[in-house]
Amino acid sequence: MNQYVRPGAPPPLPPGSIHRSGSRSHRKQVPLPPKPALPASAPHHAQVQTQHAQAAHAQAQAQMDKRYIRRPVEKNIPPKIEALIPDAKLFRELREVEQNMDATISRKRLDIEDTLAKGTKERKKLRIFISNTVIDQPWQTVDRIDENAFDFDIGTIPSWLLRIEGKLLDDNTLIDSPHRRKFTSFFQSIAIELDRPKDLYPDGNIVVWNQQMKPGLPPQPMSDSVDIKRKGDTDINARISFYLATSPERFKLSAPLSTVLGGLKEQTRQEVVMGLWQYIKFRNLQDPDEKRTINCDDALRQVFNNQDRISFAQMIEYAGPHLLPLDPIVIDYTVRVDRESTQAEFAYDIDVEVDSPQRQNLQNVLANWHSNQDEIHALDDQIGITIQELLTAKLRRDFFTQMAHDPAPFINRWIGSQSRDLEIVLGDRDLQSEEVRRAGFYGTEDLTESIFLLLNSRK
Repeated sequence: MNQYVRPGAPPPLPPGSIHRSGSRSHRKQVPLPPKPALPASAPHHAQVQTQHAQAAHAQAQAQMDKRYIRRPVEKNIPPKIEALIPDAKLFRELREVEQNMDATISRKRLDIEDTLAKGTKERKKLRIFISNTVIDQPWQTVDRIDENAFDFDIGTIPSWLLRIEGKLLDDNTLIDSPHRRKFTSFFQSIAIELDRPKDLYPDGNIVVWNQQMKPGLPPQPMSDSVDIKRKGDTDINARISFYLATSPERFKLSAPLSTVLGGLKEQTRQEVVMGLWQYIKFRNLQDPDEKRTINCDDALRQVFNNQDRISFAQMIEYAGPHLLPLDPIVIDYTVRVDRESTQAEFAYDIDVEVDSPQRQNLQNVLANWHSNQDEIHALDDQIGITIQELLTAKLRRDFFTQMAHDPAPFINRWIGSQSRDLEIVLGDRDLQSEEVRRAGFYGTEDLTESIFLLLNSRK
């Protein structure tokens, strides 16, 4: 079949070439030669690698396309549209309430984070019980002695078991709850000193339980009691020392440091630094010319190793030796072996610091803070899309309103505007009016690109 050629049009190009309108109408694209096929003996993994590379490229392209998607950001109704919508004022007031709520919620989140960082502690009573039981004592094995035997030794060794246990008072946590603190978690270490002759018991008379056995190793598993079993058939006096575990760590203050801090006996390291800073600022001990230098008075000289002047960086170094370990809580107990079980005459209450029950609630609030952010973003996008639709409807309304008011001059002005835009799009191209009037002309790639650039230049 012969191809029809319009008079004045360029001759048709051979198959395989592409014709483009305008100044680039003579550009010709030659088909690329086909890629050589892999030989039949090529390894299978080469095809697999090609497939993986294509999949990775497609995924990267999808991610890149997602990045360039323009999301609507305008969420306020413009004043020119608000004047046309009766209830637009209510939407503006609602937006103001939303902004105030966002500011309040953000401030509350910062308050919660600050509270968790400082630590929410409360003081409770830890009640300690001490008891012991005996095993194979001589008075327990009398019934097992054979009167006709030559040797009355039955092969048993008398021993006793000391148990130290405790319970947190007013604790409503379930006993099998993972959040319940066990007895040993309240102590850094527990030391038991037994009063008995070393020559008879060479295995040692001091027993120590440490929460951290060695540096670098995980702490021991926590339990609700500490049991100590030893050999013996006589009453033993035991001295039990409890070293509390505090978080943050608290220290006993030396006498000079206690004097500077107003007689306080125990403080954390951070509280000591803040107390020293308050003391220095209240007494104007900063050097007027060098603010990072402290001029020590008599009380500070006792703390800072008799130095007359020190820098702020040296303050922690000199105060370190004055931070002493807390004194242990000491309980004396007598292990009795004349009965099967013995309970201490008294129970002992110790003040301990525990996390406030509200701490877990605050942590749950922060953990679920962004749980509904996807829904909020979807609603914001929908608001933005609606605002864009309102702007588009406003443009259409203005167009038809002006046309209805004065149709003929408006159409002439509009056609003139469209003609000027077309001239800008076409540039220096020399095209016949017959070709411009055809619909297919406006679907070419070059013209589409020019229109895109024109529209973007007006934003």
